[in-house]
Amino acid sequence: MSTARQLLAGRFDAWLAPGEGPPLWLFVHVPKTAGSSLGTDLAAMPALQPYCNIHIDRTDRTDRSRTAPERYDDATEEFLAQHAAKPFRFASGHVQFRQVKRITDTVPGTRLFTMLREPVARLVSDYLYQRSPMHPLAEEVKARIPDFAAFVELKGQRNRIARHLLPPRVVTEGDVPAALEMLRNRFAFVGVQERYELGFRALTALLTGRPARPAARKRVNEGAAEEKAAVTASLRDPALQARIAELNAFDLRVHEAIAADWDRIAAPLAAWLDAREAAAAA
Repeated sequence: MSTARQLLAGRFDAWLAPGEGPPLWLFVHVPKTAGSSLGTDLAAMPALQPYCNIHIDRTDRTDRSRTAPERYDDATEEFLAQHAAKPFRFASGHVQFRQVKRITDTVPGTRLFTMLREPVARLVSDYLYQRSPMHPLAEEVKARIPDFAAFVELKGQRNRIARHLLPPRVVTEGDVPAALEMLRNRFAFVGVQERYELGFRALTALLTGRPARPAARKRVNEGAAEEKAAVTASLRDPALQARIAELNAFDLRVHEAIAADWDRIAAPLAAWLDAREAAAAA
C-alpha cells in the first residue's frame, strides 16, 4: 500500500502503483488549511461518490453541555452507522485523532489524507474566520476574545494541526520524529497549502487515476480589512512572535519538515504530472 513517505521521497511511480482501492478515503480536515475548497472539489468527482461530510451542528449558541470533540464522537458514530447501511466512498470532517482511530478500527483499510498549513498563517486565518459573518458564533467570539493575542492563548488553538492528526502522547512528549514517521507512513497523502495546486494535482491522480486542477474556493474571508491590519501590526511584536512559537512549537517543526519535503519534490513532481497528463491526452 502506497504511503506519503513514497511521495515525499520522490518515488512517484511506486506511490501511484495500481492496487485494490480502499473501502473508504478519509480526509482529515485541519481547520483553515483550504480544506473546504479541497473537499468541495473532490466531493464533486464521480469516482469519489457517494460522499459524507462528518460535521456537528454549531448553530446552537447556548449548548455548553459537551465539548466539540465529544460532539464529533457522536457525529462519528452516526457516520459509521450510515456507512454500515450504505457505504461511502469518501468522507471528510474536522475529526481529531480519536475519531479517526475509531473510523479506521471500524472500517479496516480506510486510507487517510490531509493538508497542512504554515501554523502562524493558519492561526491568523482561524482568528479572522471566527470573527467573520461566516462563523455562527462570531459575536460571542468577539465578546469573549478581545484580540489576536488573547486568541493565541486559547488552549484549543495550541498545536492544533498535531491534535487533529497525531496521538495525544506524541504531542505531549514533543516527539517530532515520531510524528513525522506517523504522518509519512500512516497517511497516503500529506500536502501543504503553500503548494496547494501541485498537491491537488498529485492527490487527484492518487484518488481517481487522473490529475485534475482545483476549481472551488470556499470559506475565503475576503473582508475584515481592519481586523487583518490589526493582526499584521500585532505580529510585529517580538514578544507575541515568541509566544506563538512557544505555544505552537510542535506544529511549526512538523510543518517545516513536511514543507521541506515538498520543496525538494516540487519540480520533479510537476514534470511527472505533466507527463501523465500529456500521455492521457494523447
